[in-house]
Formats: sequence, C-alpha cells, structure tokens
Amino acid sequence: MRPLFFITSLLSLLLSHSAHAESDLTCTITGVSEVSADGALEVLAGKKNYYETAASAEFIVQRDKGLMMGRFVSNSGWKITVLDSGSPQNSYKILSTRSNGRVQSQFFEVRLQDKGPKKPFVLVAAEVLHGTCTM
Repeated sequence: MRPLFFITSLLSLLLSHSAHAESDLTCTITGVSEVSADGALEVLAGKKNYYETAASAEFIVQRDKGLMMGRFVSNSGWKITVLDSGSPQNSYKILSTRSNGRVQSQFFEVRLQDKGPKKPFVLVAAEVLHGTCTM
C-alpha cells in the first residue's frame, strides 16, 4: 500500500509541475535602449553598460508568481505584483519593486493577445528591454 501511495504522490507532483511549466514564458531579448537627456530612446551601444550585450539572452517568467529569472532579468527578492494574468484579450503584466536605500521598479508586459507563437514584450526599468516570449 505504501509504494502505491508513493507512486501516486510522485505522479501527482510531476503532473502538477508540468501544468505550471506549460504556463511559464521563455523570453528572448532582442534589444535594449535607454532614455537620453532629451527624452529620446537610444539603443545601448559603445560599451555604455553591460545591458548592450543582452541581445539574444533568455529569461524565464513564472506566470503564476510573476518571478523572472535570467542573467539580465531578475526580480528575485523583489515585491512582485501580477497586475494582469493575461488572456487571449489582455496582456500579462507584472510590477516589481524593492527598496534598498533607494526605490527601484520594473514593469513587464507581454502581449499574449497577439497572434502567433511569439508574443512581444517590453520591460521598463532604468533601461528598456524588448523582445519576444513563447509559452
């Protein structure tokens, strides 16, 4: 009886994990910009900061929690609020904030309502990152 319970529990855990994994997003950064002194968006180039090497980098978004994890994108340890869980009609939106002597924020939006397997995203923080996500 005990082995059957163990196997049933293990299968249940694996199935619930794969259900969550299906809703995760894998995102690829295609560009990074910053706002110039005159308010224009400028592509980061010329070794201005390390984000200019972010093109083609990937990160994962756990949609249920809003947690973003990757080399260039992370909100681990931040206060995360999923503003909109997204749907075929609405974008998925996250606001992440933290205060460690100064207040920092990140706003992430991916247009789940767009047709096709690749969904465009924008992440606004000190820089503006953009690219596409797949489910």
